[in-house]
Amino acid sequence: MDPEEVWTVVSVTGFLLLVGAYLVNQRGRCAPTSLRYLAANALGAGLLASYSAFINEPIFVALEGFWCVASLLALRRVLRPPRAAQD
Repeated sequence: MDPEEVWTVVSVTGFLLLVGAYLVNQRGRCAPTSLRYLAANALGAGLLASYSAFINEPIFVALEGFWCVASLLALRRVLRPPRAAQD
């Protein structure tokens, strides 16, 4: 597989993860705070940000990078145990 084909697979995979997560959420099959929804968004956006860098599209690097970071921060909140209340 040549590099162009690899990047095509990367971009299509990222797209399918983002759109798939959106559709599953819209059909009520997972919450927007679920682990699988947030992981799919983070991975999909990360893949598309990488592809955007490869094709030299800085605005899409910024857009997808933002969504990747936002999803990772939300994922961290979901995975982090709640803190005990301080007196």
